[in-house]
Amino acid sequence: MCNQSGGLVARVLEEHGIATVVVNLNRQQPERIRPPRCLLLRYPYGRPFGQPHDVDQQRVLVEDALHLLLTATEPGTIVEMPYRWRREDFAALRRERAARSAE
Repeated sequence: MCNQSGGLVARVLEEHGIATVVVNLNRQQPERIRPPRCLLLRYPYGRPFGQPHDVDQQRVLVEDALHLLLTATEPGTIVEMPYRWRREDFAALRRERAARSAE
């Protein structure tokens, strides 16, 4: 599904009471389409959840999307994530998060 279609589907789902988060790779589309919540990543097209088989990376991104779902207070919220393609240690990030939550 293209990024534009995802944003439009999210708006319809929200109208029917189903909360959504769209993961997008291009800032112009969510600014124009205005999905209810958008997690913006600077990743290549076709890789919205990162590298294939990188469970740590995919887990972090899903956790970020769920966090946005719980914390966004305004319609059309766009949160740009700081991650860079192939430059992050997502296993270390997961360990840090686990240590913080254990405190």
